[in-house]
Order: sequence, then structure tokens, then C-alpha cells
Amino acid sequence: MGWLKRLLEASKTLGKQQANEAVSDLNNDRLDISEREHLIQHTKLVGSLEANLEVIEKMVGPSQDVAIRRLRIGNQRVPAAIISIKEFSGSQPVEDLIEVLTINLVEGPLGDTPAHKLPEVIEDRLLQSRKVRLADTLDALWRLLINGFTAILIEGHNEAIGCSTEGVVYRAIEEPPTEPTIRGPRDGFVESLEVNISLVRRRLRTPNLWIESFTVGSLTRTRVGIAYIKGLAHEELVDEVRQRVSRIDIDGMIASGQLEEYVEDHPLSPFPVVYRTERPDRVTAMLLEGRVAILIDGSPFVLCAPVQFSMLLRAPDDYYEKTAASAFLGILRYFSFWASMLIPGMYVGALTFHHELIPTELLFKIVASREGVPFPIVVEVMVMELVFEILREAGLRLPRAIGSAVTIVGALVLGDAAISAGLVSPSVVIVVALTAIASFTTPNFSFSLAARLIRFAFIVLGGVFGLFGIQFGFLLTVLLLTSMRSFGYPYFAPMGPLILSEFRDVFARVWWWQMTRRPWAVGSREPVRQRPGQMPKPALEPEEVEKGRSGKWGR
Repeated sequence: MGWLKRLLEASKTLGKQQANEAVSDLNNDRLDISEREHLIQHTKLVGSLEANLEVIEKMVGPSQDVAIRRLRIGNQRVPAAIISIKEFSGSQPVEDLIEVLTINLVEGPLGDTPAHKLPEVIEDRLLQSRKVRLADTLDALWRLLINGFTAILIEGHNEAIGCSTEGVVYRAIEEPPTEPTIRGPRDGFVESLEVNISLVRRRLRTPNLWIESFTVGSLTRTRVGIAYIKGLAHEELVDEVRQRVSRIDIDGMIASGQLEEYVEDHPLSPFPVVYRTERPDRVTAMLLEGRVAILIDGSPFVLCAPVQFSMLLRAPDDYYEKTAASAFLGILRYFSFWASMLIPGMYVGALTFHHELIPTELLFKIVASREGVPFPIVVEVMVMELVFEILREAGLRLPRAIGSAVTIVGALVLGDAAISAGLVSPSVVIVVALTAIASFTTPNFSFSLAARLIRFAFIVLGGVFGLFGIQFGFLLTVLLLTSMRSFGYPYFAPMGPLILSEFRDVFARVWWWQMTRRPWAVGSREPVRQRPGQMPKPALEPEEVEKGRSGKWGR
């Protein structure tokens, strides 16, 4: 056995030399971030505990949140150390791990375990965690630590044992403030990837719900999950999403909005081509249609693709209320969306070039109300729209308790003062107020913001070309929508291309028992979602039941 001892000593000496070189490189202040990252990724752990700890201390620097506890384990008092990050590991799980290593390994039947078998015994027989991982490089060790693991280093071994001791405190699950509902579920996504996945799995209990993991950002190392139903989502769609996420090469990924700009089809278009939601029920519904969801650790917003124009005008309550109410609100929402874009421009165009289209009495009242106003109609409307946008932004950025009050009071005070001073006419204030109220009916914030931006273009077109400019702008907008794609799928479907059979859930939703097929525009591998003929029917009369017919509902 002498040759084995000499071999171990030689490898330990070589490991110390490698560790000393790594320490020397990490001490070099001239290394930039790319060189340091490359060094950390390629520096391997060695058989010397002190050398490993020295390299780790140089890697993390003066960081106080990285805790290193030295101890001796087994009857042979083998030197060891445990490393954890306080913010990611719970104090009680770490203390339990220390107790297992220092007491159970000495007093139990495993106390006489030889030093070279300690890692195997600890990994297979002592650790009771659901997750145990091994790391042989500094980079792999750090990945374990930031994912809530506690690393165990043992003298004479060049691998670290990672035991899951996660104890991160997350924000409580509550109703999403951006997507309120009357009858729908009250839970919403939070900033934890694990919690968000569990919220989806609570609703989709099939093992065919697959979630692929990616890491984006060389410094942030943000975890990204791609969720889809295997056998339902089209493989070409899944491959496209996978490729767009994996090709991102950036130093830091902070939020879902940042990732959205890297994967969307039309980065220059104001319209969103990826659906962003905080509601687990909406994500579940989209997965059941054959779509793909992208979950980002640290963000409560989940991205879903592909998306169609009609989806952005559907509210959560459209699928929980009766069909008649849902149809009425859906049509009203479509009208309000286009009205919020077109009304100011049409008002400017009609008063500037097309007086003959306005009833005479109404025209006289508008002209009389504008007497003394020093600005042209196009400037008047543009300024009032900008003022209201400033008020809306101020109310959004202020604390919720006073934000809405500031918006309402500010609009009333400024509007009344502007009319009294003769700077604007009452009709313009009415038009701007109606436009703002109509824009509030759009359930998707990004979609509403796009409409607000395009509204100013229509005001300019109406002031320069009249209603002909409004027609040109409207046709240009429709052409833009029909030419857009969301992950290769038509954005304006089923209106462009026109597919009449797909109008079950566009302007209004039909009854649930009529929605027998999944949307054509998604390209699902299984288009049929339920068997037909499930329309409920009244119960039979008692005399018909006595004749041998069933008295159950729906028969």
C-alpha cells in the first residue's frame, strides 16, 4: 500500500501547485470580467482542502454572505469544510447537516469509515436531502451554492458534495394587480421559478407537461424554463422557442421584458408579439391550446407564444362569465380599442377639412366653443393628449394610495382651468376624456400602450390630410397587422388570413361545449379538444322517465 500513499501525496502536491496558480491568477487585478469568468470555469478542485478553500476565498473576495465552516468528521478526525450562501440556504437545514457530519458520523456505526470512503458514505447513506449533486470545478461549485445547496469539501478528495438546503423566503402568492378578475382564481405568479412551475403543475397534472431548463446571462446566470405539453405542442414551435432562447449571449438577464425583445419576431413593431401574463390559469389555457410558455426566475411575468391579435383583447373574465355577457364585453372592447386610436384623429380631420360631414347645429356649437382659443385644432388636441399621458404616467409611478387620486383630481383641475382660461375648448376635453376611458378597457397593458403611441400618428395624419389621412393610416395599420408573425405563426389570424371557422373565440366567445377544436393558427398536433354533442338539455318530465327514458341532464 506504500505506492498508493505515495501516489496520493504526489497528486496532492500537484493539486496544490494548480491551486496556487489559480490563486495567483485570481489575485491579478488586471483581469477583466471575461477572463475571470473563464478562469473560474476551468479551475478544478484538488485533493488539498486548504488549497481549495484558499481558491474559493479568492474567488468570492470580501463577500460576507458566503459562510465557510471548518470541521473534522469521523473517528479519524478528517479535515472538512461546508460552504453555503446565507441568502439561499436556510439556517436550520445547514445546522442539521453539521449535526449529521459531526455527531452521527462519529457516534453511529459509520464512525470507523476509512477516509477515502467518506464521500461515498456521506453521499449514499448520511444525506437525507432530495437533491445531492457533485462538483469538480469552481464554476460547478458556485452554481450549487447559488441554487440553495450547501457544499461539503473533504481533505484528500477533489470533488465537492452538494446537499440541498434551500431556505429562500419568497413573496406571498396573491392576486395579480395588472390582471384583476371577478370570478377567476386569485393566485398569481411570483419571483420564484420553482413556485411558478408548481402553480402551473397544480392545474396541469399530466406527466406530459415538460419543462426544459436553460441558463441565460454569463453573470446573472438567470434560470429560464420552457414549458409545453409533449405531444400537443408542435415540435417545430418548441424547437424555434428553444433556439431563440439558447442563442442569447448576454452578461445579464434581469426580467421577462428583456428576454422578450430577444425572442420576438418584429422588434420594431409597437404591437406585442409575445403574450405576457401573471395568471397561472391563462398560462394553463394557452398550454392546452398547444402554445409554449417561457418562465424566468426573478420575474412574475410569464411569456407565451405564439400569440394572436384577438388574444390581446380578451380579459380573464371572458372565460368565466356567461357567453352572452362575454360576447357583449368582447365586442365593446374591440370598439373601444379602435376608438381610442381613431377618435382624436377623426375629430381633428373633420374640423380641419370636412366641415360638411358635421351636423350644422353641432358645428356651430363647436365653433362657438372654440372662439378665443389661440391654437389650431391639431395643436390643441395634441397638447391635451400629452398632458393626459403625463397625468397617467404620474399616477402610475406614484404610490397606489394616492396615484389614482392624483390622476383624477389633476385631470379635473387642469381641464377646468384650461377651459376657463380659454386655452382649449370643452369639446376637445370631452374627446380626450372619451379616448382615455376607451383605452382603459384594453386588458393588455403593452397592447394599450401601442394604441396610445399610434394615436398621435393618427392625429398628425388627420391634421395634415384630413379623413383621407385617417383612412390611409388605418389601412397601413391593418396591413402591418396582417403581415406580422409570432414565432412564424400569423399574428392577425383568423381575420388575416380569413378563416371563418375559427371565429369561435375572436370578437366573442361561443359556448364552451361548442369549442370542440383548438385554434388553427397555433398548429397543435391534436386539433380536437373535446367530443362534440355535449350541449346540456333540460331534464325529462316524470312521465317520460317512467317510460324507461333517462332523467339525467344532457341525455
